[in-house]
Amino acid sequence: MNTGVRHGRPAGARLDLFVSRAARYLFSAPLAIAPGAASIDPVLENLLSFHPGWVTRSVTTHDPAGGNDDGYRAGVALEREHRVLFHARGEGRITRIWMTAPRAELEKPDQEIWIEIDGHTAYRGPLRDFFEGRGHWRSPLVLGVDASSGAFTSYVPFAWSSEAKIRFRGVPIYYQVTYREGPGAASGPTPEELARFMTEDWTTTLPAPPHRQALGPGAPLVLATGPATVSGLDIRVPAGSLKDLEVRVGGQPPVPASFFFGLATTGTETDGGWTTFRSALHAAWAPDARGTGRLATRLPIPLSEGEALSLEVAPGGATRDLEAAVDLAPVRRGVRLLAQYRDQTAPGRETTMPLFESDEPLQFVALLEHLSGGRPGDRFYLEGDEMIRTDRMSYPLQIGTGTEDYFNGGFYFHGAHSNPFSGLLRLLVLDPEDGWIRARFDHSLYRLHVADPIVSRSGMRFGAEAGPTGAYTPLRVRSLGLAYAFSDHREIGEQKVRVRGQRHLARSAVDAERSEPPRSVWLREARDVTRIKLACPPEARGLLLLRVYSAAQAPQTARVRLDGREAGVLHEMQANPARPLAEDALWVDLLPGQCGADRRPVLEIDARSSPAPWSEGGYTLRFFSGPPAPQLTQGPAVEIFDTDDLPGGPFYVNDHAIVQLPDGRWILTGIFKREPYRPEAENAFVLAAATGAGPARWVEATSPSFALAPERFSTRALPDERWIWAPHAVRDRDGSLVMIFHVGTPDGDRSGFRMARSQDGVTWTREGETLFEDICVARDPMLVRLGDLWVVYYTRCASRESRLSGVGYRTSLDLVHWSPPAMALTLGPETAMQNSGYTESPFVFERNGWFYLTITSYPVDCDATFVYRSRSPFAFPPRPIARLRAHAAEWVAEGSGLGAGRLFFTHAGAGKGGVFLQELFGL
Repeated sequence: MNTGVRHGRPAGARLDLFVSRAARYLFSAPLAIAPGAASIDPVLENLLSFHPGWVTRSVTTHDPAGGNDDGYRAGVALEREHRVLFHARGEGRITRIWMTAPRAELEKPDQEIWIEIDGHTAYRGPLRDFFEGRGHWRSPLVLGVDASSGAFTSYVPFAWSSEAKIRFRGVPIYYQVTYREGPGAASGPTPEELARFMTEDWTTTLPAPPHRQALGPGAPLVLATGPATVSGLDIRVPAGSLKDLEVRVGGQPPVPASFFFGLATTGTETDGGWTTFRSALHAAWAPDARGTGRLATRLPIPLSEGEALSLEVAPGGATRDLEAAVDLAPVRRGVRLLAQYRDQTAPGRETTMPLFESDEPLQFVALLEHLSGGRPGDRFYLEGDEMIRTDRMSYPLQIGTGTEDYFNGGFYFHGAHSNPFSGLLRLLVLDPEDGWIRARFDHSLYRLHVADPIVSRSGMRFGAEAGPTGAYTPLRVRSLGLAYAFSDHREIGEQKVRVRGQRHLARSAVDAERSEPPRSVWLREARDVTRIKLACPPEARGLLLLRVYSAAQAPQTARVRLDGREAGVLHEMQANPARPLAEDALWVDLLPGQCGADRRPVLEIDARSSPAPWSEGGYTLRFFSGPPAPQLTQGPAVEIFDTDDLPGGPFYVNDHAIVQLPDGRWILTGIFKREPYRPEAENAFVLAAATGAGPARWVEATSPSFALAPERFSTRALPDERWIWAPHAVRDRDGSLVMIFHVGTPDGDRSGFRMARSQDGVTWTREGETLFEDICVARDPMLVRLGDLWVVYYTRCASRESRLSGVGYRTSLDLVHWSPPAMALTLGPETAMQNSGYTESPFVFERNGWFYLTITSYPVDCDATFVYRSRSPFAFPPRPIARLRAHAAEWVAEGSGLGAGRLFFTHAGAGKGGVFLQELFGL
């Protein structure tokens, strides 16, 4: 029986695009504002959702004694001829690799870098081939020494579900690996998405300012008023006015426009502070013949109710002939942009200067810095290290090896340069005579943390040394730090836990500033299980587990469980015998109702398999509130593909896939058979097509949008395939389409999966043999890419012994070699079946910082689809947040991905008469 409305025209809610009152008023003023129709790039959208599960860190060759003796030293394992530079367990993502050495070292022919993800080799080969674009990736994802001004730099995203390693043959004198770990840390853009974002000329889509306007003290130009999100800003200003122009965001103090738009100059320099450049977020054009310079940014600027974005002039300044235009995108609630400008002089003692400080939940996204006033002929101030502390920890989880290293250069830079995520825009040499013996230098620097945002749940301090230990003087440091702060996560409690058992007293300083004093800490070291009863408030939706420990021995590993459910891994790879006192952290989600006066969840820290003894000096459990679970509703079902009236019918479509082709057309392929339902006789996948209109048009159409293609079928079963089920098609790295599907076999515990490939979505060619086999009539595969990692989800039971219904997953780097199975979802004993029938048709997508998994449970009802959510794509709690009316739901969004835009899901199956589409509200 059909459950949808065929050929209907649902009213359907529409996404409200809010335009501020100021914007409406200014339509008739000399300011161009697009009324909320602009979109935000998906890479930037990711920054506007809070990711509390990400613990952002780095492993570097900094001097563990706090001095300036940076460089490689033993701290992790040596595996035969390779040194292990990096080793992580649990879920995570490498976001940046930086390396340098004297050029003679870099050019040694026998050096090899070996990157391994989930047991598979992502790259193994010469160091220079990897960074200079002769491997799998090209510039600007990878940059050689000349392009990055003295160092090798990689922004290739390497995501993993269980383990990652970087090995090196040779002597890696200086290196940094920036990464994140914890629930959801594997998520983020693919290499292709990131490369597109880094290379595209985003300035061509900015609106052109039509008129000119004057600014004076006390007469700001209001560009937009909330609720709104500014997604693009373009201004033209007389060159001499740069020094006076300021930007104000909301009620924050104004910041110099030269910093806000990426130039990081004062405007009073001998060259006026202008240069032409384009980074991934900022752009500037040197003054034209009329003396007019141009500044632009695509950094999203969310504005809440009543907040304004405005241009101002500094006291005593004025400007004429200012032109400005603004793009507005849909409102982003609960997030705002923090802009902290500081103008300070080096303190002259061994410490760090604060470049950014906040006690709010935030994601730090950019630092712009201007350095000047050093000693004549001396750039030793560039030896200063950044030390980034998050969540009120004493131990900085990110410690650098030099100022130019943080900005992706090396050896004081080769000169001025600009790359998408970092650059030295200006190197101004004052008094350059006599070989720079008496020269002073001005540096204008930027580093954009778009691919590697720094996340903190309860405060952050970004500190930087002036010179080798912070004591360099004189030096003037001007800086602008940019971060997104989030209002829907708040710290609501804390629980201190003392470690019991045999302990010993240790005395050590934290590995940070050289002036750090030694501290006395009682430590327990054992391979054991620590159990903690949580005293969490009822409204707690997450906890941050903080450990104090000694890093004198490594590696240390512990699995963390909450009420018996896997919650993550704590793994410390690097030993530090010089100053071993350290801290680490792990985020654990809490479910509604899990905490309260009569509920004491149990947290287990299981270190029985730790290679080195597990060190414990005490734990702090910090509890956080969070936004409520979404309330999901669905719109009416509208038929998009009619199979009742096809010649020879009626037919049905069961599990299926929908994908858009490069030319804008859409294809639908899925199980196709003449009624009645006989799954063992399903041996072909239908091929239907629709024009370029997307799902929002499909639900408004008066007739089905998809029609049977002339080819009729995309794939048919081969003689050795009893049946074929559940195709899922996605785009591969090279732009081709890959389809994975289930193959019927005589033994349900050896169900197979195979693959086909197409260049045009019409002609499909089988590729290879069976990819893998699995138990419980394993079926209904679905492919997702996290960074460069493929993940296939599929229906599978927990084990041969228990047969609990669940969703399994495997990972791969090449779609050929797959990891062993693991479980993303396991349901209770009431769901035990031979074919895992409670978890059919799994589909996983990410939205607003959460992963959602939908499954169909036919033993409950043929049209029962349940929705689960988790911070991690690899572990979903077995408690659904919603039930929808659908069978074999496939998800599609209006826009460039499932992360934003109106969201829709399909409904199909035997007896339905076709494929239907419904809009989801609440996400």
